[in-house]
Amino acid sequence: MRNNQRRTGQPAGSPSPASVQTGANLTYVVPTEFVELPSRGVFYPEGHPFFNQETAEIKYMTAKEEDILSSQALLKKGLIVDRLLGNLIVADVDPQSLLIGDKNALMIAARISGYGSEYNVGIKCSVCHHGNTIDYSLKEAEIVGKCFNEIFLKENNIVFNIERRVFELELPVSKVNISIYPITGFEEKEYLRPEASSGNSSVTSLLAAFIERVDETTDREQILQFIDNMPAADSKHLRNMYSSLVPNITLRELLTCEACVHQETVEVPLTAEFFWPK
Repeated sequence: MRNNQRRTGQPAGSPSPASVQTGANLTYVVPTEFVELPSRGVFYPEGHPFFNQETAEIKYMTAKEEDILSSQALLKKGLIVDRLLGNLIVADVDPQSLLIGDKNALMIAARISGYGSEYNVGIKCSVCHHGNTIDYSLKEAEIVGKCFNEIFLKENNIVFNIERRVFELELPVSKVNISIYPITGFEEKEYLRPEASSGNSSVTSLLAAFIERVDETTDREQILQFIDNMPAADSKHLRNMYSSLVPNITLRELLTCEACVHQETVEVPLTAEFFWPK
């Protein structure tokens, strides 16, 4: 499987202890909780700490994690979330090896343990562009993804290859067989972060991040060449299927605009207020 070695997620260090020595005879045990993983651990290879694990144990945030959140050096390098999760996850795992949906679920749980579930965020109306403020409860976040929906898979001729832990499907125009895989932090860093892409390449970068093989080839150069020449209809179909399949956690809210009373269901954005509430 592509990136199988790094997807094992085993870092060089040891996990942080769950207790803190605060004095000669005083030890404070940091509380932990189990967080449901959107992926159910299905897409991790054998040997990964989250392999076939439906939940992950994390510690509650402490003042030590607040130091991480306030680090300007980590912020500039884009390392805050990975460093934070590395401190909080009880298992010995590299946060970059985690699926994006699982990272999001753990991040939301960490935020709730540290600052509560209330999340105030501004959202503009899509009709009149008035700026609205909504009070969202992070406990209302929902797990989404049709990867476990057998009816959806059958209707769209998608096969889950349990040995390689990928989804296999045929493109409607080119009739090429494609294998796709939910993106981990490694693929996000390699293909999707601003420094990884050049110009207006968001579509091809996304495809490159989640395509595991084309027909029988896993050669990255050949896959990238195919992506550049993929019919637009195939590209749209593949992106739609990926968006529907991938296990994730979503924050949705019914917004009623204060100005024009227009109602719409919106995706609640994760802004600076998420980990740095006022």
